Amino acid sequence: MKVEEGKIVTLEYTITTEKGEMIESSAGRGEPLVFLFGKSGMLPGLDEAVRGMEVGDEREFDLPPEKAFGTIDSGPTMDILKTRLPDGADMKVGTMFEADMSGSGQTVKMIVLEDRVNDVQVRLIHPLAGKIIHIKAEIEALREATEEELKSS
Repeated sequence: MKVEEGKIVTLEYTITTEKGEMIESSAGRGEPLVFLFGKSGMLPGLDEAVRGMEVGDEREFDLPPEKAFGTIDSGPTMDILKTRLPDGADMKVGTMFEADMSGSGQTVKMIVLEDRVNDVQVRLIHPLAGKIIHIKAEIEALREATEEELKSS
């Protein structure tokens, strides 16, 4: 059986930067990634990179930014009311800054796209945007998806 449409894939993986710095691994998560092929939801290029693999197959590959975490120009945009910004914040177009949007202590990089009267439009930038990533993948298991799994995707 091969990885293709209609299959549930169980994948062990390690994701690193080009320089070998650890980003994420299934070992670190404590379990492999299980997904419906074509709907991994992890990285845009992952599904195509594992297409055709079989149980026990291992593969290492690089994903360019547009198939990984995107480019600096491809992140989502959002509008932020100026009343939510610190007094005196420089919000000129092109200004980059970091903010803790969730109150969790994790910051998000942003760039100002448009400075309006009451708000600013910003682009969210993933910390790994613009970077090539390296993935080591091993197919642990494969099975046919159930009708319910196919419908819920």
